[in-house]
Amino acid sequence: MGESIKLQLYFNENIERENQKFFFQYTWKKHLGELKKVILYTILFLSLGFLPLKSLNLGPVTVIFKYGSFLFIGYITLLLYQYFIAKNKTFNLIEEQIENLRRTHDEISFITLHQDSITVKNPFSTINCVWEKTNYKIVDQYLILNIQNINFIFTKSEFKENEYQIFLDFILQYSKKAS
Repeated sequence: MGESIKLQLYFNENIERENQKFFFQYTWKKHLGELKKVILYTILFLSLGFLPLKSLNLGPVTVIFKYGSFLFIGYITLLLYQYFIAKNKTFNLIEEQIENLRRTHDEISFITLHQDSITVKNPFSTINCVWEKTNYKIVDQYLILNIQNINFIFTKSEFKENEYQIFLDFILQYSKKAS
């Protein structure tokens, strides 16, 4: 068994807030894509149901398009409601977590890298996992590390000097890239 490398991360509330807000937007990106599709379908159904298109002559089928467009409008409203409720709740939780981190005396987090496992310790929890159960994804300047279905977001600015490169080298070598 090889030596371990221990990396320190100091708490910075601005970086933490930025990372968490990025992750919220990243996870909702798929749902917002769905919203765009629903808006296009709504416009199509509204056009076919309410605009007098003499060349199509849809007859009684326009009634289906009229009621369908109202269903799509309801679905758009539901998606927007869910988004804003989740955003408000998530941002409140982010602020609560940052306040809790600010109140703790031990504001240092550690990442311990071994050849066979990784350990992430913050003031609230310690998670140890073998590399086979760890995967990563790099989006823009963010590294999303998934350890046992728990996501951690890291950026280069959280690390000292070349520690981010050491961390990234370990991640690239031992963990799997997420699809």
